[in-house]
Amino acid sequence: MTLVPTALEPARYDPATAKPRDALDLVWIGSSSTRRYLEAALPVLARAAGCLPGARLKVIADFDLPAPELPAVFVPWSEASEAAEIASAHIGLSPMPDDPWTRGKCGLKVLQYMAAGLPVVASDVRAHRDIVIHGETGFLASDPQQWVAALSRLAADARLAAAMGARGRARVEEQFAVREIFREMLAALESL
Repeated sequence: MTLVPTALEPARYDPATAKPRDALDLVWIGSSSTRRYLEAALPVLARAAGCLPGARLKVIADFDLPAPELPAVFVPWSEASEAAEIASAHIGLSPMPDDPWTRGKCGLKVLQYMAAGLPVVASDVRAHRDIVIHGETGFLASDPQQWVAALSRLAADARLAAAMGARGRARVEEQFAVREIFREMLAALESL
């Protein structure tokens, strides 16, 4: 059996995209079907944002989410603009519970963040463990304290954030780019 991971085209994402200098954008991309994961994470994100000057939640989605406890920017999802909108943020977020449904998810948003050169803070669940190298390309967090600590550390250390983002981008290019996954698929098919 050959497992074919999710692939994307890293060239769509430009890590050199300008980021706001007066804000720390914590980006989440998703849809109405995964909105509940973001909603569940709002209290811990608000707690973290209270410790991080200029922090705001950037939501790229097909919905608006009232978040009075947290400064937020809502960007309507568009295939044409999603890569640039992600790349213009500072830290990628992927909160998710560990349940039967999420155990079958692929971690696409984490791959998108990493392709854009962003460090990632993600729930410590199977899909994320297959992509994020804890402490190298981002942080895996299991509880609110770990989420706050990870976000605080990245916000306080721009060099660490940039290094993690660069390593994440390299990981995507080496292991999750369409051309690499195609090679794996072709080799698997030729071995039949």
